[in-house]
This record gives sequence, C-alpha cells and structure tokens, in this order.
Amino acid sequence: MFRKEERGEIRPAADKTTTIIGSGTHFNGILRVNGSLRVDGEVEGQIQVTECLTVGSTGVLKAELATDSAVIAGRIKGRVWAKGKVVLQRGARLEGDVHAMTFKIEDGAFFQGNCAMGADSKLSSTSQPGVGPGKDSQSYSGALKVIGN
Repeated sequence: MFRKEERGEIRPAADKTTTIIGSGTHFNGILRVNGSLRVDGEVEGQIQVTECLTVGSTGVLKAELATDSAVIAGRIKGRVWAKGKVVLQRGARLEGDVHAMTFKIEDGAFFQGNCAMGADSKLSSTSQPGVGPGKDSQSYSGALKVIGN
C-alpha cells in the first residue's frame, strides 16, 4: 500500500513495483501499469495506474490519466481521475480537469481547468474507453476546494 509521510505526501511502498519512464524517453499510446509509475520523460495517450502516479519535474504528459493517487511536479495537459489524492507540487502545471477524492495545490503550482471532489462528484466528459468515469458522467459545476498544509 502507500506510506503517508509526515507532511501528508503520498509515496509508493518500498515493496511494490514501480515503472519508470526516464528523462529523454518518449512514449505514445496506451500505458497500463499494475503498480506505481514515475514519469520523468514524455507520454502522450492514455495512462492507467493501479497505485501511485508520480510526474517528476521534467515529466510532460498529454494524456487521459486514471490512477489511485497522483503526485505531480511536472506538466500535464489532459484529464486526471484519481480514487484518492492528487497533489500539485511547487512548479507543477496542470491544464485540464481533475476528479479526485482530495486535491491539494501547493504554492507555486499552476492549475487551469475544472475540479470535482469527493466520491459522488463527476466531471462531464467525452472520455476515451477505459479512462475516467465514461459517458454516464454528470455535469459538475462547483467551486475549487483547496486543502491547506
């Protein structure tokens, strides 16, 4: 499972498998990871991760993302669906919609898009198969809720 650090950070447990897409690597397509994924390179397409998605400061994603939780320090253009927490760290840039149980934006991060939080909330979407809530989703209109440190 995940260990929660003192500051509320999410990190994969040491005994779980982590897939790494290193700096200088470019992937285009559908990526399914059973475990955690760290991206320091570039990914375009669809990403499904059963545990934690970590986007390093050099990571660039143009993708539809479905994950358990996400820690983002790089750039994402696309939709993010997380069962748990999404954290935008200082220097991160996210242009797109977020659907998560909780969403934390640190000082110095950039977010432009819509946010739906909680188990019952959904974003309207024309998602690609296998990613996100799908065609049965309802329209969401609400305020962004930022959780402090």
